[in-house]
Amino acid sequence: MKPSLSILAILAVVAAPAGAQQQIAAVSPQAPRAAAEELLTMSVMPAEKKPTVVRAANNLRAGSVLHRSDLIVEGDNDKALELFVGLELKRAIYQGKTLSPNDVGPPTVVTRNAIVQLEFIRGPLMITTEGRALDAGAVGDSVRVMNLSSKIILTAVITGPNKAVTQ
Repeated sequence: MKPSLSILAILAVVAAPAGAQQQIAAVSPQAPRAAAEELLTMSVMPAEKKPTVVRAANNLRAGSVLHRSDLIVEGDNDKALELFVGLELKRAIYQGKTLSPNDVGPPTVVTRNAIVQLEFIRGPLMITTEGRALDAGAVGDSVRVMNLSSKIILTAVITGPNKAVTQ
């Protein structure tokens, strides 16, 4: 059994967004059934919005820094691309696979076993020497560094490419 026109009109008024209620209020029990159903489907059915997805344009290796040409955006939000450009991949991503924020991180500026400029700063005193990084890291990461002259292992914070500061 199909609902009567008056029930359709009431359902349309209850389920419709606020702006569409003025149009639906004009539907009376004497209006043709097709017009009421058309109005009901036009004003109540929300437009589907696809989520924005960022995919790999080609196979990407772990440790590579992402560029715009490496990524494809599917969806309405073009700003999603800027979340990934300039970051380094933590794992390999194959062509067509979706990227998530967990797959990327800040780019590595100090690699393991690299010679770094090690600075010790306390007040007006600043001592600079060379050290060997025992860990890899990005700017702001704490890594272990071995002082090459004394062979003491220190913890230092990376401040730039092959530079670290200890306290």
